Amino acid sequence: MAYISYLDLPKHWGLEKGDSVLLSSDIMQLTFTSMRNGERFDRDKFLEAILDTIGPDGTLLIPTFNWDFCHGVAFDYHKTPCKTGSLGTVALRHPAFRRTQHPLYSFAVAGKDQQLLCAMQNQSSFSDDSPFGYLERQHGKNVLINLHYTDCFTFVHHCEEVCGVNTYRFQKTFTGQYIDAEGNESTRNYSMLVRSYELYEETDLTLIGEKLENPWTPEGSSEALPPAARLITLNNLPYRIVDLAAAAPVIKDDILHNASRGLCKHKLQG
Repeated sequence: MAYISYLDLPKHWGLEKGDSVLLSSDIMQLTFTSMRNGERFDRDKFLEAILDTIGPDGTLLIPTFNWDFCHGVAFDYHKTPCKTGSLGTVALRHPAFRRTQHPLYSFAVAGKDQQLLCAMQNQSSFSDDSPFGYLERQHGKNVLINLHYTDCFTFVHHCEEVCGVNTYRFQKTFTGQYIDAEGNESTRNYSMLVRSYELYEETDLTLIGEKLENPWTPEGSSEALPPAARLITLNNLPYRIVDLAAAAPVIKDDILHNASRGLCKHKLQG
């Protein structure tokens, strides 16, 4: 297959005008591939190409997560760095983007629902009133660039919280200093669903990923539903595109029945 310019890649992801898109990425190989084919990879232009693809009625979210608040470090809305990839750092400097408010799981957001997302006051990281809940309601598409589900599929934790998981994960509240967008400082509490390290192994989403990429039959039904995710290869790099609304019931069913044992493998049971 002929080389596809990095600026044309979003057109091949199956995005539509008006889509809400969560972008998870490791762009190192994408950058090298562009250079080998005579292009200088411009991260700002890449984000703008995605925005052009979804149009003015679309919304783009880039993770800008940072967990220092859990360790007593103050969160500064304008200064706390992104720890989840270079595109998040670029988006925080781009004039089209604004940051959401949660000190642990913030996003750089551009597009139609920017104000809605940036106004959210969710205390819990993964609750229904968080950006993760928004993405499920909006049939958001999670695009994974050169990443496996185990590396970045944070949406799983939203499903765990909605399902009321309290065995292998539990809610933990963190208190710390918070400097808001206007420079006002206060003491705030935020919570996150955390793993019980004493009892359970590291999460492996390989089997859940396979479920998402294949037809799925809900409990009590004889009719298989289409895959919630698809894997495509462009310029020899993998791209996974997940319909989060379609993925949610698959993940929740797996959580409730521990079907794949991918989320809660007990150490004592092997």
